[in-house]
Amino acid sequence: DTRTTFMIRNIPNKYTQKMLLECIDETHKGEYDFVYLRMDFKNHCNVGYAFINFIDVSAVISFIEKRVGHKWGRFNSDKICHISYANIQGKSGLIEKFRNSSVMEKDPTYRPKIFYSSGPLKGLEEPFPGSGACHDVSTKPISHSSGAWRDHESDTESSNCSSFDEKIDISFGK
Repeated sequence: DTRTTFMIRNIPNKYTQKMLLECIDETHKGEYDFVYLRMDFKNHCNVGYAFINFIDVSAVISFIEKRVGHKWGRFNSDKICHISYANIQGKSGLIEKFRNSSVMEKDPTYRPKIFYSSGPLKGLEEPFPGSGACHDVSTKPISHSSGAWRDHESDTESSNCSSFDEKIDISFGK
């Protein structure tokens, strides 16, 4: 199996995208090129899952070994990290999905993040391409900041973060 894009599930709702990136970077810095932590804009917390694209399959295997089935390191959460395959695979597919999304009009901290996949800038954040066919992509890396995106058409959600955890029962089967 050569799929590299996954949904990371069961993330504590208090995690920000910056916290999630710090957690992933502890073991997999420079091994992914896309991350998006989905946010509940109304309640200003995440909804419990994120999307990540690993640069190669070996990073996926390592992530499963080091993170899946383990508790998250903050907030004394009992949640266990699980993953499942994402429907959209690959960095380019994810960029196409989100480049015209309404989330790209939100605060930059709520947007998906892309990172250079190779070369001397590998692992550094790269500018997200603009909408449409014509866009200017700078080769200068941008500073690392937290953020998230939305996958739905409406700009708000009615979930309450304190009760959202109880609505999701996620498991991962190998």
